[in-house]
Amino acid sequence: MNYYVTSFINILHFISDDLIQVDSTTRIAEIFGDEFDDLDFELALCCFEATHKVAFADRLWDSEDDEYEELTIEEFIETFVDGREQRDALFVTKRFMMYQESLTKALTEEAEGPPPDEY
Repeated sequence: MNYYVTSFINILHFISDDLIQVDSTTRIAEIFGDEFDDLDFELALCCFEATHKVAFADRLWDSEDDEYEELTIEEFIETFVDGREQRDALFVTKRFMMYQESLTKALTEEAEGPPPDEY
């Protein structure tokens, strides 16, 4: 198995506190559930990029989930990882700023949602 695939799987396990168990043949859509959501996935992507100093292709960030959710983890990594080393000193910072923007948006949407049911 590809080193990047193994690394990404380890990151997914770590972020989920081992609540999700995946392997290289797991489809991306199968990752998501109560224990792991789209923000967790985006964090995994940022962690992967920071760990390896390689980027996911820009087309991933511009695509909709349904464009890659049927790919296995191995296919996902092979399709979207740009293996060139990123030499921009701010590469990791920029990626985590993208994550911060997504997190802020999600928290804002959650706060604007309907109030929780009271018992």
